[in-house]
Amino acid sequence: MISPSSKQMALFFTLLLGSASMYVYWTHLPQNVDAAAPSVTDRPYPLTDLYAQWFGVRELLLHHLDPYGDTVTRELQVAYYGKELDPSHAALLTHQQRFAYPLYVTFLLAPTVRMQFRTVQIIFWWLLAAATAASVLLWARAVGAKLSTATIVVTFAVTFASIPVMQGLTWLQLGLLVAFIIAAAAAAVFSGRLFLAGVLLAVATIKPQMSLLAITWFILWVLGDWRKRHALLFGFACMLGALILASEWLMPTWLQRFPAAVVAYGKHTRVASLLDALLPAPLSWMAAIFVILVGLRFCWQALRQPADSFAFALAVASTLTLSTLVVPAVFQPFNYVLLIPVLLLVIRNWKDLLSASRLSRLGTYVSLALALLPWPLALAVNIGRLLPSFSWLQERWFAPLNATLALPFAALGFLILLQRNAGSQLSN
Repeated sequence: MISPSSKQMALFFTLLLGSASMYVYWTHLPQNVDAAAPSVTDRPYPLTDLYAQWFGVRELLLHHLDPYGDTVTRELQVAYYGKELDPSHAALLTHQQRFAYPLYVTFLLAPTVRMQFRTVQIIFWWLLAAATAASVLLWARAVGAKLSTATIVVTFAVTFASIPVMQGLTWLQLGLLVAFIIAAAAAAVFSGRLFLAGVLLAVATIKPQMSLLAITWFILWVLGDWRKRHALLFGFACMLGALILASEWLMPTWLQRFPAAVVAYGKHTRVASLLDALLPAPLSWMAAIFVILVGLRFCWQALRQPADSFAFALAVASTLTLSTLVVPAVFQPFNYVLLIPVLLLVIRNWKDLLSASRLSRLGTYVSLALALLPWPLALAVNIGRLLPSFSWLQERWFAPLNATLALPFAALGFLILLQRNAGSQLSN
């Protein structure tokens, strides 16, 4: 009989091997997959998602230009595409490059505006990688997951070799930083530092589409016990007010300019939620209503629970999962770093999931298969690259990317199973 320790070592080895395979797959993807920067100009490195925001801040601080204005947008398009876009370039218009962040992102990028952009890329790659690693540890604390050293190593390997994180690092997506800030806010709430948590949530609004539902949940939780929790809302209001006023001092009327820039960006990128993208209109609405009701149930159960309760952890994880499913513009896989707390909750409660009823165990295995599907598909593509007789597999290079879209559904399945099978913890 195989001992439990041998099974655990075999599982860890399999996960590490899968992570290595996924890394090889990502590093050999066709260049045209990087749709975030489909440049037609020759340069030794891609501009990535970071460039538009960095350039807008640079033009504001060094040349006093409106980052939301036509002049900066035109220069961005020339930098990305070699020429200003016009309606005849329909394919490129779906990736119209423009500054579309709240102006207070300036305070994050200001120290870098006099640097070469290549240097900025290196700095932010390491910053985002460190933020992602810290997110895992912060979420582990926030959801009460006590991880062994071996489990931490494997969790890091799986996280960094996942398509969401590799895509975020390749494109230098500030969403990785926002995910870290939300994790830090949740850990601060867990530790009782409510004012700090509110401050961090205000900073997370640099990407409002990613942070909106999480902030909404935290505000509702504050209202569940106003006397003990009001410091969070006070910290949020103070910090957000300071960011808005400081940005208004930098560029008066930016608040009037920002919504128009967001609308223009959305018009060209055709932003939609994941459910809208996968399902026709009637079915997508029905699915959205269902997942929202599921999320509301989690939140209702946790409204009066303390921050160190299992119910609170489920509520936070459900709001982030909901964000990946129903919020427009949270569609690209890099946003799925918001699902890290679900991963840690599954690790924390894995034995409970496996000791549940036969039907629940089946649901657990189905959710696990959906979550892990990109890894064997990536291995298959790698085999097609190495063995000529299986070259047809390489032509399916898009399969792991498409399979990543199942992650939010797997996360939702896990949350429902955790709520059902670990319900005894809700009073802890």
